[in-house]
Amino acid sequence: MKFKLTLFFISILIIAILSLRSLQGPSGSDVPISENHGSKFQDLRFFVRENFGLTSYQFRLPDSEILAFFNGSEEGNQKVKKEFLASTWSSDIVAMTQNIRLYDEIHPFLYTLEGGRTNTGNIKSVWNPRAQEVYIWALRTISPKTKIIPTIFRWENDFEKVSDAIGFKGNTKVRDYHIQQIIKEIEAYGYDGIDIDYEGMTCDKKESFETFLSLLSEELKKKKKLLSVAIHPKTSAEKTSEYYCKENGKRMQVDFYEAYRGQLSHDYEFLGKIADKVKIMAYELHPRKNAFPGPGPQAPSWWIEKILEYSTQRIPNSKLYMAIPTYGYDWSLNCDTPSKAVFYSRAQYIKMNWNPRSEEPTDMSKIFKEAKKSGDWIYLRPYLYRHEGRVYDDPSLWYTLGGCDRVAFYMNRRSFETKMNLLKKYKIRGFSFWQLIQDNDPEIHSYLKTMVENEREDRKASFL
Repeated sequence: MKFKLTLFFISILIIAILSLRSLQGPSGSDVPISENHGSKFQDLRFFVRENFGLTSYQFRLPDSEILAFFNGSEEGNQKVKKEFLASTWSSDIVAMTQNIRLYDEIHPFLYTLEGGRTNTGNIKSVWNPRAQEVYIWALRTISPKTKIIPTIFRWENDFEKVSDAIGFKGNTKVRDYHIQQIIKEIEAYGYDGIDIDYEGMTCDKKESFETFLSLLSEELKKKKKLLSVAIHPKTSAEKTSEYYCKENGKRMQVDFYEAYRGQLSHDYEFLGKIADKVKIMAYELHPRKNAFPGPGPQAPSWWIEKILEYSTQRIPNSKLYMAIPTYGYDWSLNCDTPSKAVFYSRAQYIKMNWNPRSEEPTDMSKIFKEAKKSGDWIYLRPYLYRHEGRVYDDPSLWYTLGGCDRVAFYMNRRSFETKMNLLKKYKIRGFSFWQLIQDNDPEIHSYLKTMVENEREDRKASFL
């Protein structure tokens, strides 16, 4: 219900903004004008039916934003040297419309595969057709120069497979149909390309996945469209190694192995040749579970640097993007309770309500030694060796709730800026933002805006 309401909310908003095109100014208009620091603002008011009643919504936009909604600002239309990408869930349409002009590309998680254990080759959108038309139109209108490259996402598990869609076990008919459907959808909505995010595949699917990408790349090039591929992170110093693939009983040469099956099907060197853009998902170093490797930050800088050292040897810098997270997790240290995702807004709520010990940077070994109850932190103690000698730029909150000791890692501007400086050091093509939502630290977008403006000023200066 909430998702449907969001769709309706944005559709009505767009219609309301469209109605402003007929306005000649404040005189004689039903839309009130208000002043805010010297800028004129339009107050848009409309009604949405909720639970059999009418709720009034008021949305405020400056005149410049309204004009930019239709025409795109001159500043927003200029190219930048580095590319800024944003990936996010399709439900985050409000955040997309508010921030799209900061980005060269946006990759909404819009599609998934039809079917579970078997695939038909079809892809299905999480938006209904009418909403999809409106949203794509709105994103293009707000920022005409931002490429729209939607993501097809599937995490392979016991109930949802990728196998048929990539032609596994000779199922080339479904694979070829899958490619046709991707091309058809790109042409129907005028996308600039497609982003393939097929994760968690077992090692026996590596060859089929690579053949699928090769064929898809050929078809996309015919249409002058781009192929983006999201891949698992790797840090091994070894160039190649031999691995026994138990799924097919064969030995195979892999460029990396770290006891995680998804990485085995993503060959960096191959992907660097076949794809136009390669996004490394630099997060989930400490997954959401009360087991190995225990609590910790999602993307510490030392780990990102190891990924960069490895990937820049195999993928051209001109194609390489590092996906940086904006979230963390909140773990229980001594109670068997589920972990929770933590965005900046949640971290502020914890600060206001539970008086946490706030650490930035975070030295987990030091905290463990100083905390009175650390000996009972059963979900951290066995894995403390992983944190010895490391101080994280990621902030953390240590607090007690309901008799349980907890720690929450999250992302703020300072930690984000530290990671961005690291990406600059390696001179890769750009970064990919995961996730673009309203719960992020607003200062992150202020920082990105400054970066974009500085890039544009540097470019102007180079022509003088």
